[in-house]
Amino acid sequence: MSLLQAHLRLDQGGFVLDAAFTAPAGITALFGPSGAGKSTLLSALAGLKRNAGSVMLNGRDVGRLPAHQRGFGMVFQEARLFPHLTAGQNLAYAHRRAPGSKLAPADVASFFDISGLLHRPVGNLSGGEKSRVALARALVSAPDFLLLDEPFAALDGPRRRAFIEVLLAAHRQFRIPMLVVSHSIDDAAALASHLVALKAGRVVAQGAFAATALTPEFQALLDPRDIGTALAPRLLQGARQNEAQKEPQGLWLRADQVLLATQPPQYLSARNIIEGQIEALSEEVDGSVLVRLATEATPLLARLTPDAVRELQLGQRKTAWAVIKAHAV
Repeated sequence: MSLLQAHLRLDQGGFVLDAAFTAPAGITALFGPSGAGKSTLLSALAGLKRNAGSVMLNGRDVGRLPAHQRGFGMVFQEARLFPHLTAGQNLAYAHRRAPGSKLAPADVASFFDISGLLHRPVGNLSGGEKSRVALARALVSAPDFLLLDEPFAALDGPRRRAFIEVLLAAHRQFRIPMLVVSHSIDDAAALASHLVALKAGRVVAQGAFAATALTPEFQALLDPRDIGTALAPRLLQGARQNEAQKEPQGLWLRADQVLLATQPPQYLSARNIIEGQIEALSEEVDGSVLVRLATEATPLLARLTPDAVRELQLGQRKTAWAVIKAHAV
């Protein structure tokens, strides 16, 4: 059942947004290249940009309501905390504006491990700390749906991964659906079970993440080096995953990270060897060949040279074994 149904239309200085999509009660990634209109779409949903169209949230038409009555919580790319307030005062302000909220600022702060930061001025917080405070502030306002605009943009690798785990934990703990804007396929796969792909202001693909990510419309949005498939860490031995998570986050397996063999490989250090049948071979612009392998768990993509395809005599319906190094993902 869809929790959010929207069709947003606006013309912004020559850029036209005309996007219809649904988002269920989970985590949805809004993915697309720079300039696709992702941030504009989020602002239109939240009521921060005037637009034509409709927004239905939990069966309620909120498209004509002012921003503060729509039920959306917004986390901006730059955190946008009130600079003249402490971290705790930022949370208290949001709580006062939501008198029906059952989430006490102190409890939310404890969950996000920021209790020790509440007395500190916003200017004395690191980028990761600001991200946590901004997320906590959005939650104490008791939204029905959380919108996050590139929440990882200011974070480096380790802090990025840590914040992804924070979002997943918050989703489980508070049972709040999220729409997360990203142009990183790794971040999107790590977070989302649902996918909405945007190009030039229009939705070109949407649906369950793994299946939608395999569609030609979505793959066309990717840098050629990022073309691949989404899979769950449980399918790979030794893959990075958080044992505390009830549902493992997704991994993005690039085609360049998959080797193919035409006989069962032996005496390899790689622990992940998956048998399948070749479904299709397609030539890429640079002459490489993209091989799609159907397996019991999930389809896989492998990028090979034309010479390798000829030497291995690869063709449709031929059995092959995919070799994957766990550390690659």
